[in-house]
Amino acid sequence: MQKKYKDNMEEIINIHLNGQTSLYVSNIIKKKDYDICYSNFIEDEYWNFAYLKNNKVSLETIFKEIKKEMVLLNKMPVIYITSNILNSEISKDIEKCNLKVSYTDVWMTFKDLEKFVHYKSKVDFKTCKVNNELKEPFIEAVMNGFSGENPEDPYETLSEGYKIGLNQSFSKDNNEYSIIHYLGRSNTESISTATVIYKKDKAILYNITTNKKYQKKGVCKQMMAEIVQDLIKLNINEICVQTEKNYYTEQVYKNMGFKEKLIGIAYIEEV
Repeated sequence: MQKKYKDNMEEIINIHLNGQTSLYVSNIIKKKDYDICYSNFIEDEYWNFAYLKNNKVSLETIFKEIKKEMVLLNKMPVIYITSNILNSEISKDIEKCNLKVSYTDVWMTFKDLEKFVHYKSKVDFKTCKVNNELKEPFIEAVMNGFSGENPEDPYETLSEGYKIGLNQSFSKDNNEYSIIHYLGRSNTESISTATVIYKKDKAILYNITTNKKYQKKGVCKQMMAEIVQDLIKLNINEICVQTEKNYYTEQVYKNMGFKEKLIGIAYIEEV
């Protein structure tokens, strides 16, 4: 049972790391014990980090290597450790290395998409796949959706680099990972967004936003339900969402039926 759990999450983690080269990550430097993901146009630690993939190592030694490589990339050293990797020795080394938590992600999954509840919002809108005609409204809606104005939302205002990544995602061709953008439209107004990255039968959703005028009216639930119907047609049977731990968005996804499967913590050096 434990092996099945681990293997299942490793597939999803791989989609998150490698699939992001179609969106926000520019490159991945693959090492034996860790991978360094970095962006040429986004500076924050969400898309510039080293992912630890082996817990039978000295974190003290590994972090010195990571620090050296990330400094050469002109990036702040960040190490991301998931709960399926964390053990007592790694925990001790975190203290030895004088690392502190930068942010904590909760990874939540929904299996058997046929059971996802159909929902109708109080708002009359249509969920559209984003084509070139809708590209600009979609990008603007994502940027506005993460405005940093809502204290209940874990994410701050996005830098202009995110706009670059979103623009490039329409022209990038990745044979292994597929990407679909969605836009919720009420008449001509853009009110919600989502992005799906998938491989084979698993997918992760990103850029999930609702315009603040339409929040808490079921817009996100309806859009998610409609996206799920699309994914069923692609033979996808498990989807994942991420959000920062202990924010209201975590409860929103729980209310939809998502189950917590993994915790990911980004650590930076204590100054």
